[in-house]
Amino acid sequence: MANGVSNGTGTNGIYRFRATDEQRSRAHLGSLDEFWRLHRKSLEDPDAFWGEAAAPFYWKTPVPEKNVLNYNIDVDKGKIFIEWLKGASTNICYNALDRNVQNGHGEQIAYYW
Repeated sequence: MANGVSNGTGTNGIYRFRATDEQRSRAHLGSLDEFWRLHRKSLEDPDAFWGEAAAPFYWKTPVPEKNVLNYNIDVDKGKIFIEWLKGASTNICYNALDRNVQNGHGEQIAYYW
């Protein structure tokens, strides 16, 4: 058992570790199927996907409802560009720290470096 991990198995230098029940209970995604469902949604309906991802955060200027993600990565189709949440603005310090203090979590660790 190294560093508290005893469930790793591996071959050819590639190791897989099974999450514990406790880790799974706290995970943002409950399964690989859920990951693939979200991945598919991000490709098929990026406005809904990114709108839902952005919803829990404070936005000084709101996230657009349409055209959340625009891009061209094909030089034959014109200038290369990527626009994501264009026009929206936020305050990362407020989202990461201030609102957590306001919600009574000021005594908890906010960030590990």
